[in-house]
Amino acid sequence: MSIFGRTFFDKGNSKKLPSANQWLQFFKVLDKKEKYTFFGLLFIFLSSLLFLTITFYHKNTNIVPSNTGSIKIGMLGQPQFINPLYAFSSDVDRALVELTFSSLMDYDVYGNVVPNLIKDYRTTNNGQTIEFSLKENAKWSDGKSITMDDVIFTIRLVQDSDYLSPLRANWQGVEVEKTSDYKGIIKLKQPYSAFLEALASLRIMPEHIWQNATVQAITGNTEYNLISPIGSGPYTIKKVDQRKDKTVKSITMIANKDYYDGQPHIQKVEVIFFDKQEDLANSLKKGAIDAAELENSTKTDLSQFKNFDQYILQTTNYFSVFLNNIRDPFKNLSIRTAIAMAVDKQELVDKALNGKGETIDSPLLPSFYGFSESKNIIAYNVDEANNLFDKEGFILKDGLRQKTLQKAATFQFKQTMQLGNKNTSVQKLQECLAQDPDVYPNGTISGSFGEETKKAVIAFQEKYKDDILVPNGLSAGTGKVSASTIKKLNEICFTVPDQTTSLSFKIKTSNHPALIVAANTLKDQWQKVGIQATVEVLDNTEMKRVIRERDFDALLFGEKLGAIPDPLPYWHSSQVIDPGLNLSLYTNSDLDALLEKQRSYSDYNNPDRTKTLESIQDTLTSAAPAVYLYTSDYIYITNKKIQGIKTNRIVDSSRIFSQIKDWYVGLKREWK
Repeated sequence: MSIFGRTFFDKGNSKKLPSANQWLQFFKVLDKKEKYTFFGLLFIFLSSLLFLTITFYHKNTNIVPSNTGSIKIGMLGQPQFINPLYAFSSDVDRALVELTFSSLMDYDVYGNVVPNLIKDYRTTNNGQTIEFSLKENAKWSDGKSITMDDVIFTIRLVQDSDYLSPLRANWQGVEVEKTSDYKGIIKLKQPYSAFLEALASLRIMPEHIWQNATVQAITGNTEYNLISPIGSGPYTIKKVDQRKDKTVKSITMIANKDYYDGQPHIQKVEVIFFDKQEDLANSLKKGAIDAAELENSTKTDLSQFKNFDQYILQTTNYFSVFLNNIRDPFKNLSIRTAIAMAVDKQELVDKALNGKGETIDSPLLPSFYGFSESKNIIAYNVDEANNLFDKEGFILKDGLRQKTLQKAATFQFKQTMQLGNKNTSVQKLQECLAQDPDVYPNGTISGSFGEETKKAVIAFQEKYKDDILVPNGLSAGTGKVSASTIKKLNEICFTVPDQTTSLSFKIKTSNHPALIVAANTLKDQWQKVGIQATVEVLDNTEMKRVIRERDFDALLFGEKLGAIPDPLPYWHSSQVIDPGLNLSLYTNSDLDALLEKQRSYSDYNNPDRTKTLESIQDTLTSAAPAVYLYTSDYIYITNKKIQGIKTNRIVDSSRIFSQIKDWYVGLKREWK
């Protein structure tokens, strides 16, 4: 074949390709059909090549989050201490500490306690000794390594009473020993089944920053507490934007590229602070922020966030009405039981939480921790509640439960008295007769039965002749105090009028919207069975005082169990005084023994420990020291761009950020 003016496969030119000019002449030698055929084959070839390339690329790469992008997170409140030592009283501070500091142990997406700064550990001596090693690649945000010196420093800071750490109770008597820069031993005086959770709550502080600081120096250091704290978490603070009044408008954080657990995917997190829940929700809805926790109350309308990702998570927060067991009428078990029976808990969840919660019959939350329900559940039963009130003498009258209390006389005449007697009974006789000037005009109180007293007795007998003289066939008084006269004297002189008491008390609670609704719903429910309850709403400062002084009849309040349930702080008799949290002031020596026993297992999953917890639960449900109401779900809303949130239950609101390093806003492919 000859094209381009020469033989293409000419022997002398077998290795020479056509020139560019010759290629340009190619289409001139093809007819129309050949051109269609050529371009068709070329399209098939290129398409096949593209398909094979894409297929090869997809088979040999994975889609993974990219380390890029930024998000804006809204928080309600103001930061004060981004400092592990003092962050516990504020939801905002705990959240910011979660982002910027690290703990020895942490929580996974299921709320289980897992190693964090600790690389590995083992327990010996029935759980009283914990040998552990630290991850050697962990660094502070200023580049210095985290070592056992920092761990020991933090523990001793917590143990020092001068620093007033809320964690101190869990660390009293604990010894810690350094065996190398990255290894140590913790020794407990006795086994403590929930100690791993104590390690999760302990966020390590940098010794080289705080080692010489006094209490005043720590609390007053704005630079390290707010502006640029030196931490070891997934993010470091880059900028704090303050308003003219010194309140914080926003905090900008950047990913910690040296984070020991891998660099976070999202490179920048801006936290914006709001004073009102309504403003926070509106900003989220309008896209001014990308994520926020919304309060679980009737004010939260989740339907307006139907195009957002909604994370409604199970928590260990539970709410109860704590009845002051050392006050009337709550000393009475039957009354406490009847009060509990009169509560429709599902109505509380529906009204106070928009259904985003779960009713409970026990303060040990068996559905969360997976052990058996109590055998002594007090069910909603208005009829039975009314029966119990009736049996205890609280009768429904004019819509109010009332009980008449008969009081014994302060003194009773028991012996015959006559002229010449001289004793205490005569004195009481004279006091009694002197109450009526017509009977005993002079009213002399001498203790001696003389003629004047005799005349007074005769006057008394004749005044009440129908009760004293007539039954005995007498027409005139004798002046001698015998049976009929004694009976009448006792009726008139020293009787105490009956006292009527009503079933009424005050419910105190905090100014959280859900609790206000719940308190008023309880008031209405109890009113239906004749209980007169009033609601008093308190601010945080007054609420702390009321709890500290135990100044309440009934307190609607929330408590929180951890990932490893330890009910001792809430129900042991040693905790009835502040700072203990036995808010019902309920004491029971058998219960104390069980509470101490459940702590003594080295393995918190030990089946015998579970049985002990179930026994504690049975005691608390049968004794009804409080009315156990509901758990409140945690609600976190994000727009669709934030992905990778896998948490399905949490033990504290700040723990929503425990896996934030795995959140992402972009994707990429990488070779396998």
